Amino acid sequence: MKLVIDANVVISALIADAKTRELIVTLEPKLLTPAFVSDEIENYEAMIAEKSGMEPDRVA
Repeated sequence: MKLVIDANVVISALIADAKTRELIVTLEPKLLTPAFVSDEIENYEAMIAEKSGMEPDRVA
């Protein structure tokens, strides 16, 4: 399965333990994202880890 998602969707999925995160984790789709998404995740890594309860190394 291929999913096209932007930074907002990725960050929201990482923060909220919701259906979107479940789909990304369990289906292991091929994620198609703009090139800047990894930079955005890196910029907000601490906030994502804090709000999600995940370890920072799992966020990156």
